[in-house]
Amino acid sequence: MSRLDPSIPRAKETAELFDDPLRFLRTARASLGDIFVICEKGALFSRAPDCAGVVAAFGATNHQSVLTEPSIFRMPISAAQHISLPPNLINLNQGLHSMQGEQHEQHQRVLKQVLSEPGNEGRRQMVSAGLEKFAKGWRYNQKIKLLEEMRRLTLEISTRLLFGEQYAESAQLAALAAQYFHARRAVASTFRSPGKTTRARLITLGTSLDDGLRRYIDWSRQNGGTVEDGLLRTLATLNLQRAGALSDDEIVAHSNVLFMSSLEPTAVTLTWTILILSQLPEWRGRLRAEIKRRSSKPDLLDAVINETLRLLTPNALMTRLTTRATRLNSFPINESCEILLSPFLAHREPEYFPCPHQFNPLRWQGPKPPPFVYFPFGGGAHYCAGRTLAMQMIKTALAFLLPSFDLVLSADQEIDWKIDIVLLPENDPVMVIREPGPASKGGKLMGPVRELIELKS
Repeated sequence: MSRLDPSIPRAKETAELFDDPLRFLRTARASLGDIFVICEKGALFSRAPDCAGVVAAFGATNHQSVLTEPSIFRMPISAAQHISLPPNLINLNQGLHSMQGEQHEQHQRVLKQVLSEPGNEGRRQMVSAGLEKFAKGWRYNQKIKLLEEMRRLTLEISTRLLFGEQYAESAQLAALAAQYFHARRAVASTFRSPGKTTRARLITLGTSLDDGLRRYIDWSRQNGGTVEDGLLRTLATLNLQRAGALSDDEIVAHSNVLFMSSLEPTAVTLTWTILILSQLPEWRGRLRAEIKRRSSKPDLLDAVINETLRLLTPNALMTRLTTRATRLNSFPINESCEILLSPFLAHREPEYFPCPHQFNPLRWQGPKPPPFVYFPFGGGAHYCAGRTLAMQMIKTALAFLLPSFDLVLSADQEIDWKIDIVLLPENDPVMVIREPGPASKGGKLMGPVRELIELKS
């Protein structure tokens, strides 16, 4: 395999990449420009066995090229394929990201149709019921682990939204899907092959999930449903015009991927948003007042969510693999080359975001940034099909929590971060639930997370 073109700048001291990938990429980009080599041979994140090397790409033009040309820049293989799991478990992750061309476009249209089906009022009621059930366990002056609780909240409302309320095994099926996701992530987050015990547990969980989703599909078809039922029930009973019905394998794959996409990124975004707001009592008060007025102009809650996704986007790093030799920014790029993108750093371009490290929701009252400068849900052909659903869940959850609870750090805390598929807190922030009021105070956020953002009231 030929080595990467010598004209491409080379990054040095690459060992720091795994210690602090965001700092490493920021420093290398500042000295080397928008395109540079990180690794001369082999993969870093994609697990591609024949990888020609790793190239980092920055700048809106390069982002657009990589994200809008899937025939040249494809998604990497899944961890399930890498460790040779059984075919039914590989299928569990064969959603839109594994498709190309006409098949991808067709299935993308189907998922858009399902996610935009009417019945919003019924679904809002289901979400409200889920939030009410979740909050029954909260008491003022109670201490909670924030990420743990946001995962519990997201699981509660995702189960209702996606599986509906009529299927008797919805809660068990959703809990199993979440279990499988975390078990699979533990395997995917390391380059070491899993031991026999870990692999056996993963296969057991995945097989149970596959069986459970197929039972749900059968039940959905036998019982029909309305647009106010779970979104996955709609998917299971949907016929494609001119192309026949989706196969059971395809429905299983889409159901699992949609459910996973609605869980962890949503829980992590809620965690980051609440953690930031815990340091900004003035913003908490402004949001609370807006929610109580049911005001929508200007929508500060949307602005706060957008700003959180800009600064602490769960989708911090992205990878693609070249299917053939191509060019980026005039540089020749080999076939089977891993391309690394970083939305985390793209969202800090001073040209588009003045004072880029500062948390400033008011910047969203102006023109929206270009799609390949701000892309927390990906962009181009393989953007996240569930992004509208995720945003609705985040906004609905915050609009429910903020008027009733003031969540602040229980004491001064150093919070670190890590990238484990998504950017999330390494140590779970411990919060205390207060009754909303101007006197509510909490601890200070310190440590590596605080170093990523500037917070001003």
